Amino acid sequence: KKKKKKRKAAMSDKRMNDYKFKGKSEARHKRKEYAVSLRKDKRAQKLNKRRDLEEFNQQVEEFTQSDIGQAILNLRPIIEDDENPNQQEALVTLRQYLANNKTLPIQATINSGVLPKLVEMLAWSHNPETQYEAAWVLTNVSSGEQHQTYAVVEAQAISPLCELLLSPVMKVKDQACWCLGNVAGDGAELRDDLVKEGALDQFIFMLKEEENLDLLRNVSWSLSNFFRWRHPPAPVEKMGEALNVIADRINTQDAELLANLCWSICYIAEAKDEFLNGICDTFGRIFVDILSLKSHNAQLPALRALGSVTAGEDEQTEMVIELGILPLCHNLFKNKKANIRKDACWTISNICAGNFDQIDCVVAEHLVDPIIGLCMNDPVGKVRQDAAWCLCNLASRGDVRHCDYVIETGGVQAIANVFNVNMDVKALHVFLEAFNHLLDRGGVHAELEDTDNNVASILEEEECVDKFHVLFDHPERTIADAAGAVIDTYFYEADDVEGLGPEVGEGQYEFSSKNDNDNYDI
Repeated sequence: KKKKKKRKAAMSDKRMNDYKFKGKSEARHKRKEYAVSLRKDKRAQKLNKRRDLEEFNQQVEEFTQSDIGQAILNLRPIIEDDENPNQQEALVTLRQYLANNKTLPIQATINSGVLPKLVEMLAWSHNPETQYEAAWVLTNVSSGEQHQTYAVVEAQAISPLCELLLSPVMKVKDQACWCLGNVAGDGAELRDDLVKEGALDQFIFMLKEEENLDLLRNVSWSLSNFFRWRHPPAPVEKMGEALNVIADRINTQDAELLANLCWSICYIAEAKDEFLNGICDTFGRIFVDILSLKSHNAQLPALRALGSVTAGEDEQTEMVIELGILPLCHNLFKNKKANIRKDACWTISNICAGNFDQIDCVVAEHLVDPIIGLCMNDPVGKVRQDAAWCLCNLASRGDVRHCDYVIETGGVQAIANVFNVNMDVKALHVFLEAFNHLLDRGGVHAELEDTDNNVASILEEEECVDKFHVLFDHPERTIADAAGAVIDTYFYEADDVEGLGPEVGEGQYEFSSKNDNDNYDI
């Protein structure tokens, strides 16, 4: 690549006199104070976490010694005694204790040592009622923290629970399904243990063959947990088999079943790009219909699945645009659920990272103004960040018309309103790159009109320059270099930084410059 220096926007004397960091010692002092503040905050957070853990352990110990905790300990010998006529009653009582309080009795039950006996009871095919109650208790235990779910696995419950999926008794089969769904939802490692036992094959078969609606709801929910984890994902061939079965079930009128099916599709779309075309072709129209409704439990997974498709190649992004996702975003941006608003912004940000024609579609749909509104007014920080990400992509991935449009519509203020030094590294890269493009265009207009760089003025007013200085000390070197490049190029007098503008060269941080003077025209 040819080396080229960035365009530097000259500052007026008045603006330079007003500039907060004209004195570099003051800037250094501020950065030091900020760094000390961050360290104090982190230390306080660690102490609070430690106190919370100590408090929880103390509560567990106190609960074990409490009336109910002691009662659970007293139930163990009764449950383990096959000759005791009160065995079944004691098992039901234990289940009731767990049902009434889903936190502390779980650990008390594990500590009591009763789990191995419950696992043994799962094999009592001569007594389905006992199988059912034992599976119910194990389900409640597996619904706790990860180490509590592991306790069920370590008690060797997986194999007998998988066998219960073949039980002729519906409620026993349903309870085993629920328990295995809890285990699958607790991490990829436990999920893989279930796959080795054949549980995933059985769930796919049950989704295809079962007719009982309550059981289908449970099966579909458990199946979605198998595909939830991406590191590593479930076996690819099983994803394909599941999608084929889901395609036959997707037209259900039951809202809960439909939502569960959509979650499976969503997780598969996130895990493997090779399924994106098929998912869009088979389920895309159904997803759009769901998103057209005022409210539906399946809207979030449907939106997220389409968002995953837009994250693919330009051709796949085009497929989603052609389905009609853009007009729906006006209402999705107003949805009362923050996750819906956030994922709608994420989907648009993916489209804004596409080709120029696709970015034109976003602008022509008049989505930029409501996106700016979300940046400025949404009460949820993650929504504001994803909305600002849309504008960043518009400025950085579009041509100069799009960059100018962001400036003209107030997008600079919106991005500046969201920008903060505590963002993750990826977000900081995206925001700094967008600032660079916007400042570059502001400099072009400043030269043409013989005025100050209005983008630089806005960023000063919004105190973004202070944040750029703080980022000088960021532990990620590329972030520190990027922030330094913005400061050196646009916020020091030309004489102070002559020859210090960033160049395109090996091992250096670089931005691409946009020099086209075309105006955006809709």
